[in-house]
Amino acid sequence: MAGAALMLASCALMPATRTEQSAAEPTPTPIPTAQIALKPTYIVQRGDVIDTATFSGRISPAREEELYFRTDGRIRSVFFKRNAEVRQGDVIAEYEIDALERELNAAELELERAQVTLDEALRNLELDRREAQARLERAQIVLEGAERDRNTSRFQAEAYQKDVELAQIEVERLAAGISPLLQNDLTRAQYAVEKLKQEIAEAQIIAPFDGILLSLALTPGQAVNGYQPVASVADANTLEISADLLSNQLELLAEQMPVTFVFSSRPGQTYHGVIRRLPYPYGSGGSGQTIEEKDKSTRITIEETLAAGDYALGDLVRVTAEVERADNVLWLPPAAIRNFNGRLFVVVQDGEVQRRVDVRIGVEAEDRVEILEGVEEGQVVVGP
Repeated sequence: MAGAALMLASCALMPATRTEQSAAEPTPTPIPTAQIALKPTYIVQRGDVIDTATFSGRISPAREEELYFRTDGRIRSVFFKRNAEVRQGDVIAEYEIDALERELNAAELELERAQVTLDEALRNLELDRREAQARLERAQIVLEGAERDRNTSRFQAEAYQKDVELAQIEVERLAAGISPLLQNDLTRAQYAVEKLKQEIAEAQIIAPFDGILLSLALTPGQAVNGYQPVASVADANTLEISADLLSNQLELLAEQMPVTFVFSSRPGQTYHGVIRRLPYPYGSGGSGQTIEEKDKSTRITIEETLAAGDYALGDLVRVTAEVERADNVLWLPPAAIRNFNGRLFVVVQDGEVQRRVDVRIGVEAEDRVEILEGVEEGQVVVGP
């Protein structure tokens, strides 16, 4: 019995077999094979390459004008509100001009008096001329009759001759017209009226054309400085696109360049236009600029009518201008072209061989570049 126990103890101390050992230890994870990254490839294709410039704009009035008083004063009345429609000649607001209005009334009465006096003098002159002419003709008839009558004495004939001379003098006197002082009185009265009207106009904001008041910052009693813009009026029937662009954007554009645009609120429909004006010095403006030419915005005429385009003042748009175009040329995407210290090249795949080829490019668009030299249509180019 003791011998059997000793044998069992000896077996327990012996090392485990390979099968037993494999069952007890975990299987090691194999090292994965390294994957070779595949580089993108591109096919040299033929098509159109169009370089465009895209920018935002807003539907704006083609005709807009700032309004201001031409003298200092205090507001008496404001006759319209913001966004109201006005007609050419409407008084939008005015200063306290009661004294000027009283002076104008008096001046207009003086003008009326001077006009009536002049008209009356002209009418009397015409009557006097007709009367004097008739007296002259009568005296001539009497003289001719006396000269034919042998019974007429020498003294009577001489008297008749003097009557003719007196009538002739009166005709000549009346031919000189009325006194120039009467015309001077009228002219002076007219000048006084026009001067007062001008002073009143300088104390009023008057609509220069039919339109809508885009802005108005006036209240009764407010003190205002002359030539300070206080309102603006716009012609809402003639709309266009205005855009405030950076100099690097303006350098790409030209007046009369066609554009397309979409409305930000409904981008599905494309509309057309043409660049009407660029701000100086990129456009045609010069040192003798008008108020419009001093506007720093780019202006684009819309080809579609207001009814056809269904747009309104203030709508936001996204404009695309065709800067440069090359038709039916070889092209590659920009990612296919490599640049090393200014040297442009591509890597062409010829079967199992890759080789570098210098290229010369032309028009560059956002998604494709014109290839002038270096590759042929259908070649495969390996990207970086």
